[in-house]
Amino acid sequence: MELYRACYRSKINWGKMHLALPDEIDKTLLRIRRINRKAGVTGALLLVDQHIIQVLEGRTGPVLDTVYCVMNDPRLEAIEGIIHEPADFRLFPNSLMFFRDLTDGLAASEHDVLRPLLDHPADVTREEAYRAFGHFAQELQEGRLTNEMLMI
Repeated sequence: MELYRACYRSKINWGKMHLALPDEIDKTLLRIRRINRKAGVTGALLLVDQHIIQVLEGRTGPVLDTVYCVMNDPRLEAIEGIIHEPADFRLFPNSLMFFRDLTDGLAASEHDVLRPLLDHPADVTREEAYRAFGHFAQELQEGRLTNEMLMI
């Protein structure tokens, strides 16, 4: 199967939010995960300051369809692509949409690889995005290995 990876950042358009942020996130993640299950798309979503950064992985068509939907979401503005390329493997193979809220700054204070996301979320480079998402992909992999060892 041909894999494709897309990553973008976007500024949140607060005027288009209909619910409180935690409720908006919960509702959106539920919808994203349902759609991704049907489309075979996996990935991760990071909330950083006034921005979100998301990576999507799967077959080219469904990934690009998802990017198109994102581009038409009125809750997002100033959408900018960071990564658009074929992929040899999935960073998040078992995650319909991993989510992490980095707005409290705690994770970034503990992991230097996340610092650029807080320092300059509007200008995150391809390499910085890969390092940050790689950090969480590794964290998830370590958790899976622990569960397998404990036979959970």
